[in-house]
Amino acid sequence: MDKIRISTVQFENKRRDKIYNLSVIEKLAHKAAMEGSNVIAFHECSITGYTFARNLSKEQMLDLAEFIPDGPSILRLTEIARQNDIVVLAGLFEKDKNDNLFKAYVCVDKSGLVAKFRKLHPFINPYLTAGNAYCVFEIHGWKCGILICYDNNIIENVRATKLLGVDSTVQRHYRTKPSV
Repeated sequence: MDKIRISTVQFENKRRDKIYNLSVIEKLAHKAAMEGSNVIAFHECSITGYTFARNLSKEQMLDLAEFIPDGPSILRLTEIARQNDIVVLAGLFEKDKNDNLFKAYVCVDKSGLVAKFRKLHPFINPYLTAGNAYCVFEIHGWKCGILICYDNNIIENVRATKLLGVDSTVQRHYRTKPSV
């Protein structure tokens, strides 16, 4: 396993303003890369916003959601990853060709989409469909997985990703003052 440095970031995103939120992601990804990070992970729905979606209609959710991997946000994340030589993880609402809606979290590197996870227990909007698969993938030789928010509260989900090969031997170093 290669030694990697991961930055984690939560910022005050603007609801429905993907252009603004992606500009913040770009700025923070650049800063993290300049400080030596290989990976930067943002919060769930960092691209689209989150809690405001509670009362959106299905049509409004479909307008907000994107196709993955061909949607404009994934293409922009790929560009950010390429420009900064950093792996980027971020969240957004996803739609499929059958108009199903998901809360998704993606991992993108300079080549494009590496992994996509659909939240197993979504509850913010009644039109969201539950995901039906765990997500395990590799970043710089490290086998990792994605679980979003409440999915982490159900220990069986964590155990399942471990059984699928997620590496749990990562050393953690915390700063008292965030660098990004």
